[in-house]
Amino acid sequence: MTDVSWDRTVDVLIAGSGIGGLGSAVIAAAAGATVEVVEKAEKIGGTTAKSAAYMWIPNNRYLRASGRTDPREDALRYMARLSRPRLYDADHETLGLPEWEYRGIAAFYDHASEAADEYERLGVLEFGHAADFPDYYAHLPEDAAPTGRILFPAESEGGPSGGEILIGRLAAHCERSGVPITTGARITSLIQDDLGAVIGAVVDVGIETVRIKTRRGVVLATGGFTQDPVRRLRYLDHSYVGGCAARTNTGDILDIVREVGADFANMNIGMRAPMVLERLLTDPAAVRGSFMIPGDSMLIVNRFGKRVISEKTPYHDFARAFFEWDSGIAAYPNNPLIMVWDDAAQRFGGDGFGNPIPAEGEDPYWVVTADSFTDLEKGIGERLERLRAMTGRVELAAEFSGTLAATVERYNTMARRGVDDDFGRGSTPIEQALSAFFGVGEGPNPMMAPLSADGPYHATVLGPALIDTAGGPRVDHNNQVVRPDDQPIPGLYAVGNCAATPSGEAYWAGGHTIGFIQCAAYVAAKHITS
Repeated sequence: MTDVSWDRTVDVLIAGSGIGGLGSAVIAAAAGATVEVVEKAEKIGGTTAKSAAYMWIPNNRYLRASGRTDPREDALRYMARLSRPRLYDADHETLGLPEWEYRGIAAFYDHASEAADEYERLGVLEFGHAADFPDYYAHLPEDAAPTGRILFPAESEGGPSGGEILIGRLAAHCERSGVPITTGARITSLIQDDLGAVIGAVVDVGIETVRIKTRRGVVLATGGFTQDPVRRLRYLDHSYVGGCAARTNTGDILDIVREVGADFANMNIGMRAPMVLERLLTDPAAVRGSFMIPGDSMLIVNRFGKRVISEKTPYHDFARAFFEWDSGIAAYPNNPLIMVWDDAAQRFGGDGFGNPIPAEGEDPYWVVTADSFTDLEKGIGERLERLRAMTGRVELAAEFSGTLAATVERYNTMARRGVDDDFGRGSTPIEQALSAFFGVGEGPNPMMAPLSADGPYHATVLGPALIDTAGGPRVDHNNQVVRPDDQPIPGLYAVGNCAATPSGEAYWAGGHTIGFIQCAAYVAAKHITS
């Protein structure tokens, strides 16, 4: 290391102002550390501010107070089975997972509730409890606590404003604790001593460059690389249209940690959701994934006019359908997908959670409306022309409207009986719960109702999007960044979506992401100040 002229010194420097960054800041400050937060964007909050801030917290005190239990062994089996389905082995000492992933999910179970309790004890947050909301795989035998694990900011009452409330509360606590938050500031490099420990960082603040020395270390909480199309193409398994992560989530921290010797993992993994493509095209900063697809007299078809999945499948798994390959046509027949509904289903419109059905009085610019399936086909075709930058040169099949009519006829027959023989719509606890947020219908299956025999009909185009990516520098169970030899880089921590997730392929439940990050922030801050 060459001699460095430092501009100022703090105990802990944190990059990022979502739940990972601000969560780390309040815990470190409470331990007596001097803390500074830098945020690349011009406003704080990151992707957290766009979320509902649900937090999946195993064995939380609200669950325990209700008389339920969440045994560690069962919870780890549930997490591991979904994280690595091909590797999962209930009898193996790490349940078949790579050791670092097993230790990561074990640390999550061990500290997630403890972390939530600490945020409450510090007066940062009061939690509401989604006592009866099920996990996404509540029907699996490994899930011994299928409900009761989800918390949220009490002020939000479980609505979509939770993220804004959470960030506001965290920022206010930082102010009370004397933690400065500087926006428009990004780390451009890390500074190491002669033994390789990270002892500070170079930060660009507007046109000024400052060098900040750290006595204890740097915590990276900068989000994934969703908004960098080059990195998406280079690293991810599939081609996504973008996503609802903060627009500054471009992954520039990856090059910075590579230079200090970090190992990388899970760069191919993304947390997924369908997204209304015209909303992404028109308002990329505010758009959200379609986390809840409501309605009874509605269905979703591919460009050949065929249903391919239960429309109520949880978003992370729903998005897998986009990437089914058909070798006969050498194409992805389900990319994009088209949601179709009738006038009766308009009553399920609403704002928040990426609902494709517009709220009453909202500008429905992303919706095609027509009196017949033939005219609907024409309108969808015109929208696909506008969306070619996202969808490629795909077109509706020549027989689309005719096949759609036959698909609707079959769907209507099943809806009258209340049983989806093709995809089991409405058959799992989570499908029923997600549908209920905007209301359900009546009849033998409140998730299904026949579409009207007469128009008007409505449609919108859905594509595969990211909540955020989930790969990056590999971390240990303390959230220290590690080298390829598994040794931690002293003074360097990473939390949240900028780090490699130990949860692998999984999305365990609503609040999976933020629940995990609030725990990682707590663990990192406790370790860096210990």
